[in-house]
Amino acid sequence: MKNNKQTLIAGIITLVLLFLIISIFFFKKNKTNFEAPTLDKINQEVEEKDFDLTLIKPKQVFEAIRKDEFLIIDTREKGEFEETHIESSKNIPIDKLSTTSLPKDKTLIIIEREETLNGQEIASKLKESGYQLNYLEGGLFNYLTSGFTLVSSGDSTSIEDAAKSTSLDLETLGKRLLDGERFIYLDIRKKTDFEKNYFEKSINIPLEELEKRKSEIPSGKILIIDENPIRSFKASVRLTDMNILTNYYLTNPYSELKSAVENQTLFNE
Repeated sequence: MKNNKQTLIAGIITLVLLFLIISIFFFKKNKTNFEAPTLDKINQEVEEKDFDLTLIKPKQVFEAIRKDEFLIIDTREKGEFEETHIESSKNIPIDKLSTTSLPKDKTLIIIEREETLNGQEIASKLKESGYQLNYLEGGLFNYLTSGFTLVSSGDSTSIEDAAKSTSLDLETLGKRLLDGERFIYLDIRKKTDFEKNYFEKSINIPLEELEKRKSEIPSGKILIIDENPIRSFKASVRLTDMNILTNYYLTNPYSELKSAVENQTLFNE
C-alpha cells in the first residue's frame, strides 16, 4: 500500500515537472516571437533616421529672420501657425510641402513642432532634389525652450497677450496730446478703406501685412487705429512680439477718433 502511494506521488510530481517544462518552452517561444518585430522596428527606425539633413540650432534660425537669402517654413497646420509662429515664417503644412513650388535661390529652413521621421524624410527628399535646406533640431519646442519668442496673433482673452499691449482711449489721448506728446498714427485698416478716409500723414499697413512690411514702420511712439479695436489690440501684440515696444492701441473705433478731431472734441476735459 505504501509503495502504491509513493508511486502515485512520484507520478504526480513527474506530471507537474513535465507541465512546467512544456510551459517554459512555449513561454520562451512566444516571448521570442513578440520581441523580434520590436527589435526589427527599432533597427528600422535607426536606419530611417539616417537622413541627409543639415541640422541647425534655434539661434541660427533666429539670426535668419528677415534675411532675403532664407525662407523659414513652418510645417504645422494652419490654425496652429496663425496662433503663434516665428516672425516672417511661411506656413506650408508638412503633407503639402513636397507638392508646393519652392524657391531654389533661397536656403529653406524647415520647422516642425518637434522632430518627426516623416518630416525628416520629406525634408531629405527635397534636399536630394536640389534644394538648399536646413532642418531645425528639436523643432519649435527647442526654439522656445532656448529662450526665443514667437509672434502671437493676439488673443483678447489671453492674460499674457494683454500684458504685451498698452491701450489708450480718446479722453486719455486728448490729455496726452495737450501735454505735448506726439504719436505716429498707424492705420491698420485695409487699403481700400484707408483710401476712402484717412488722417493726413498717417501710415497705412494692414494688420495682415505688418510682419512682411516691418521695415516700413518708423521708430517712435506708435498709435494703432482701426475701425475694430480688437484688430488694433491684435496689431499691438504683434508689434510687441516683433520687438517694436513703444506702441499703443486706441480702444475707440477710427470713426470716433475722426469725429472727435473734426468736431474739435478730442481735447475736451
